[in-house]
Amino acid sequence: MKLPYVSIVMSTYNSEKYLIEAIESILTQTYTNFEFIIINDGSTDNSLDIIKDFMRKDKRIILISRENKGLPFSLNEGIMFAKGKYIARMDADDISLPLRLEKQINFMEKNREIGICGTAILNLDTGKQWLLNSNDKKLKTELLFSSIFAHPSVMIDRQILIDNKLFYNEKFLQAQDFELWTRMAEYTKFANLKIPLLRYRVLEESITRVSDKNIEDRYKIIKSIFIYSLKRLNIQNNEEENRLHFNLTVNTRIRDNQIEFSSLEKYFSKLVEANYREKIFDNQELKKVLGKKWFWNVYYKKSIKALFSKYFFYGVWSMVTK
Repeated sequence: MKLPYVSIVMSTYNSEKYLIEAIESILTQTYTNFEFIIINDGSTDNSLDIIKDFMRKDKRIILISRENKGLPFSLNEGIMFAKGKYIARMDADDISLPLRLEKQINFMEKNREIGICGTAILNLDTGKQWLLNSNDKKLKTELLFSSIFAHPSVMIDRQILIDNKLFYNEKFLQAQDFELWTRMAEYTKFANLKIPLLRYRVLEESITRVSDKNIEDRYKIIKSIFIYSLKRLNIQNNEEENRLHFNLTVNTRIRDNQIEFSSLEKYFSKLVEANYREKIFDNQELKKVLGKKWFWNVYYKKSIKALFSKYFFYGVWSMVTK
């Protein structure tokens, strides 16, 4: 019996509204040697019936159905059950474009040093494209502040996960991907394809959007992730510095907090000096990532004086060289 080369892992919880489109987008891929592992994570709607109906038509679907245990548990279950060389993530409310698997497999087969490959994505409602960085050094540096992949777009070399015991941490229900990438960075190289291969939905009830409404809980989760990277830099922040770092993780927090430039400069110098000593990130890429944070603070704060900082130059440089 021919083994599948790719295992698509998708968890669903009460996703009947979008589930048919999501499943069909996988079953109509141009690349066909795959198994499609669907975890029904305790759905109380018609999700299970929809999956079973597809199973009768396509034997590549493998169903795991049980009580609700959460997304990280489900993804780990799928990884352990998978037989493919590669794990491809999929969400039950998104749509994979027909060439997705073919393009990602071809890229990873030609670039064996890459252990995880994401793609650009398209907003299903607006058609707006989200283009992510593709270079390993850039991605690992950006990871100091935020997640660097569109989670449902990634394809991962399963052996890297198994050999290094790299599984989703079930304590991170609202940021399990960001936390995993932070640990994976020490074991493999990263990449994103610049072509959109997934259409995604922005839902008000999504885990991330709901968790963002409770800012203190979100702060505790994200802090525990970036502290891991700061430890590699041999840095220990005080509470004020941790709050500042958290406010830099997304542009909306930079906008809402409009950070004092004196505090930014002091903290950025701390990061740059630590990196010169420890050599964790590429020095130039770190300056460009920090520069982008400075740039957006200038934009929201409308500070003329801050335009003359070296960090503003680094920010412009990062945008020109993206």
